[in-house]
Amino acid sequence: MSSNAEIADRLAHFAQNIERWRAEAARLTLEVSQARRDNTQIGRLIALEETATEIYADVAAFRETIEEVEQKSPAAAAELAGVNDALHLVLLEITELGIRFYKAQAELPDLPETPAH
Repeated sequence: MSSNAEIADRLAHFAQNIERWRAEAARLTLEVSQARRDNTQIGRLIALEETATEIYADVAAFRETIEEVEQKSPAAAAELAGVNDALHLVLLEITELGIRFYKAQAELPDLPETPAH
C-alpha cells in the first residue's frame, strides 16, 4: 500500500493533467476546424489518437488511486469524485473531437487513383 505522501503526489499529477488535457482539447478543436477547410493530415489524426490514449491511461491510473484512497478513507475518496468527473469529461471531449476529425476527413473529396505499377 502506498503512503499518504505517495498518494498525494499521484493525485497532484491528475490535477495538473486535467488542465493539460483541456488545453490539448482546445488545440485539437482548432485543428478539427482547420481540417474542415484544408486537407486533413494524418499527423493531426495520430496526435489526437495519442492524446486519447494518454487520457485513457490517466483515467485508469486515477481509478486505481481512488481505490487505494478508499481503503484508507472512503470519505476522502468520495471527495475526489469531481476529479474523476473532470477526467471523464475531458476524455469525452477528446472522443467527440476524434469523431469530428474522422467526419471531416470523410467529407473530403476522393483523391485520384494512381495507376498500379
